[in-house]
Amino acid sequence: FASSQMEEQTAVQIVEKVGKYYVLTNALNQIIQQNKLENKKVAVLTVAGAFRKGKSFFLSNIVRYLQCNQSGKDWMAPNSTVSGFTWRQSKKAVTEGILMWPEPFSVKNARGEEIVILLMDTEGAFDHKSSMTQCATVFALSALLSSMLVYNVSQDVQEDTLNHLQFFASYGSYALDNSEGTSPFQSLLFLIRDWQNDNEYGFEAGRRHLDDMMKAQASSNPSMQHLRRDIQRSFVDIKCALLPYPGEKISRGSEGAITVNDMKPDFREQLGSLVPYLIGNLLRSKEIGGKQINGNEFLQFFDSYIKIFASGVVPEPKSVFDATAEATHQSAMAASLGHYETSMKAKFAELNDRQYFEDANLKTIHEEILNDSVRMFTELKKMGSLTKYFDLLKDEIKVKFEGVYLKDNLNIKKMELTRREKEEAERLMVEQEHRAKEEHERQEKEKEELRIKMEKEVREKEEVERRRSEEERRHGEEMDAAERRRIEEQTRASEEKQRMEEELRRQADEGNAKLQGLESKMEQMAEQQLEDAKRAEERHREDLRMMNGNNGGGGGGVFGALGAAADSLIGTFTGISRLF
Repeated sequence: FASSQMEEQTAVQIVEKVGKYYVLTNALNQIIQQNKLENKKVAVLTVAGAFRKGKSFFLSNIVRYLQCNQSGKDWMAPNSTVSGFTWRQSKKAVTEGILMWPEPFSVKNARGEEIVILLMDTEGAFDHKSSMTQCATVFALSALLSSMLVYNVSQDVQEDTLNHLQFFASYGSYALDNSEGTSPFQSLLFLIRDWQNDNEYGFEAGRRHLDDMMKAQASSNPSMQHLRRDIQRSFVDIKCALLPYPGEKISRGSEGAITVNDMKPDFREQLGSLVPYLIGNLLRSKEIGGKQINGNEFLQFFDSYIKIFASGVVPEPKSVFDATAEATHQSAMAASLGHYETSMKAKFAELNDRQYFEDANLKTIHEEILNDSVRMFTELKKMGSLTKYFDLLKDEIKVKFEGVYLKDNLNIKKMELTRREKEEAERLMVEQEHRAKEEHERQEKEKEELRIKMEKEVREKEEVERRRSEEERRHGEEMDAAERRRIEEQTRASEEKQRMEEELRRQADEGNAKLQGLESKMEQMAEQQLEDAKRAEERHREDLRMMNGNNGGGGGGVFGALGAAADSLIGTFTGISRLF
């Protein structure tokens, strides 16, 4: 919690008197909310007692100790100023109703427990304005809400001082008789200032004095004996501490700053050990009906009690007990309902963003948590037994289930179905867009393919045309070349012809010459052959004659010789003709 300088703060009124009635101001709610105490356990220390006996001065020292404890400063430094709760001595009571220090203090006690301390100051008793009834009202109201009530008295506890505790005795006795709980009040500390016996100070001397004080002496009247016993039963713990006279300047309540140095040495020493021990060892978290309460519950109980104490008349113990029972049941119901809500929210938190419960499953979860919450309500400590809250809890849970979680689940379901429909529509739209895109891409692809095909055809056509042109050019060139070759060949042929003609003429000339020679030779040969034939014929004929003369024939041999000579002559002419 944020720490502030004491001179920058002052106690605030949380209960004030408006006409004849006491009302709870909004200051307490602001303190709880601004310091985020709603769910934190609180310890409430209240100082009550007679007017002008130093209770506000004692509270101011507690504030100073707690602030210095947080800042690490020495709270008993000689020049340390004592301020905070207004405590000046005068005939006019400064504190009216109940005040609270606006700064809660978070500390660890001797058991290592972290507690948040709230400090309260009450209207002084026996002032010139307050009646005994009014004083008892504030006294009782503050005690009901305190985890420690410091009853500040001067010099000693008198019989009339104990009479102021009559309400606590009566209420405690009634509460113990009508519930199974422990004592309704937690701690009572009799703080006796201005103790007259020197060297008998502190808690140990106070314990001995308390033992003597609370003994029911035989000489005491029966009512006082009964009162002492009921007081002891009503508080879980009762202690007594003795402090010496603080010093004249403090006792007079002089104007101007009061410092630690203004305290008498023995008072300073005793105060320096009493306050740390009180905070560290004695103070406990506030309990009602045996259950520790948080800031929200403290406010709830305060509101319940202020209603029955509003008139300034101390109510009957039954009224207070009933109010406490109501408040404890309301607190238990709120805790159980809170458990239901927290558990249901946790179940919903387990869902993914796109999940919801089926109706049957949600009903099963609801019934399980309902049973847990009812069991929690049953097990929580409460005063009395108000069955209506059992049914009311079920009704509240049913309202929560049907009005919140069932509806939320239905909304989630509707939203999910709507989301799915939207997603499906978006999916279809995307799919259509995708198909349209694919179709467009296909068409574009076909166009591109057609363009490529046309370009290819154009290129092929151009290639064909180029090849045709090239072929024509090449053909033309070949034709030209062929023509040139033809002309060249013709030229060569012509030249060859001429050459051949010349050669033929030459050969012809040579042939003619040879032919002439051959003809001449042939003629000679023919003539020779004819001559030979003739001679042969003649020989043949001679032979025939000879043969005929011998055989009577022989003509055939002559003709055969002539035929052979003729064939030889024909072959000679044929060979000569082939030469030409």
